[in-house]
Amino acid sequence: MARHRLCGEVGNRIRGRASEPCEGPGGTQESADGGQIGGCMGTPSAESAAGSRALPAKLGLAAILAAYCALATVQSFATRLQWGPDEPGHIIYVQSLALDGRLPAISRDETDDTYLPDAARTHEAHHPPAYYALAATVWRLFAGLPDRSVSYVGGSPGELVSFTVPGAVRPVRLFSVLLGAMTLLLTWACARTVFPDRPAIWLGAVGLLAFTPMFTYVTGVINNDPLLHCFFAATAWQWARALRLGASRQDVVILGVLLAAAVNVKETALALVPLSALVLALEPGAASRRQRIARIGGMMGLALALPAWWYLRKWLIYGHPFSYAYYTPLTELPEAQRTAVLTALPGAIFLFSFVPADVVQAHVSLGLVALAFGCLMVLSAGGLALVLVRRKSQALPRFEVQSLALWLLTAAVVLAGLVRNALVLDWRMGLTGGRYMVTVFPMLMPAAAGGLSALVGDGRWARLALAVAVLALLAMNVYVIRATALEYGTLRFLAR
Repeated sequence: MARHRLCGEVGNRIRGRASEPCEGPGGTQESADGGQIGGCMGTPSAESAAGSRALPAKLGLAAILAAYCALATVQSFATRLQWGPDEPGHIIYVQSLALDGRLPAISRDETDDTYLPDAARTHEAHHPPAYYALAATVWRLFAGLPDRSVSYVGGSPGELVSFTVPGAVRPVRLFSVLLGAMTLLLTWACARTVFPDRPAIWLGAVGLLAFTPMFTYVTGVINNDPLLHCFFAATAWQWARALRLGASRQDVVILGVLLAAAVNVKETALALVPLSALVLALEPGAASRRQRIARIGGMMGLALALPAWWYLRKWLIYGHPFSYAYYTPLTELPEAQRTAVLTALPGAIFLFSFVPADVVQAHVSLGLVALAFGCLMVLSAGGLALVLVRRKSQALPRFEVQSLALWLLTAAVVLAGLVRNALVLDWRMGLTGGRYMVTVFPMLMPAAAGGLSALVGDGRWARLALAVAVLALLAMNVYVIRATALEYGTLRFLAR
């Protein structure tokens, strides 16, 4: 397999090698920001052209980040406190670490949503503690804030329901917004590595992810998914660097530690370990088969050994390393209900991947939302099919095709895990668990942007198509935020 070589001091630093001659006609070199520089040292005109492309793209990135932070913050305030997905259970986990310095016990009762000092129990306690430890740090910083009173009209006429929420809940929610912004930055870096000379795709990938309503919704509440999104995005970037530049020993260590941290956030990240082994089997930097095998073994050793304590603890306490709070498999439902669930499953997973349908269903046209995202998926898939068909005639870089294939494979693996859990573990996970697919959106959105770009051709039309798609999602995001405020009776200025 041919090696992709970088010349100059920057390239050597990335690869950790001695200086090598340039590869390609006229001694063309890839710059650190992905542009092409003629000659080993580059020419002023080429460097100026690369800089002229990067500056507007960075300004666009800043605008998207600012818009995302504003929308996610408004969405967080629109969502009633403790009404996010499984939010009471996540809050108890954070409180147990912040106030008691101990891990909570697993509760088999979903209604067990009240924090008990030194005896906390929650159905979310089956998750590893990495996110909750970080959130507990934020909680301690804002523990002095006064409690908040939440009131809403109940199901019966004239019924008013009230409860108190700790003041630290709001800052911990906003910590999720920060994690969402970090995910966007990592997605940008990944897209820039795979598509080094196409800034429209960099911005399109970030914009599509930032303004997908479910991403904004999930990163506005207390949940361990936002941190998992960060690690999936960081892993995708590390994969892209390895496939494009080759993996040094340092890169292998970074990948192993990154995977270990991800597995300490959520068990879903275990899917990344064999996929990372595939990346190291394909990357062009290994000098021999023996070195390649050693690198794969070292990466997997780090990825599995560092988080092993958590799974050993669950095995010793609960009798299984992957113990779950409750067991309600689809097979135990009556046949009529089982058939109804299986019929609804594909549509539910698709819809909940993009919008919090259960929250906004009374105020938005879910059929219109499904049609919009269905069109986006079909157009992107069509563009990706063209990429595969034309890859030889257009001489696409091997690392670009490999990255696209790897992203789609990762999405398929995560989807298969979701369906498997819905069938044999908890059938309710399938009906509202489409939000777990957001985890792979840092990979799917660059692929979608690349597909749309390929469909209309590079240049002005690609920029226009991606801008239209991003602005359409922005409008839909505002639509969903307003629907959330209407549902919960929050943010009166939006509910008018």
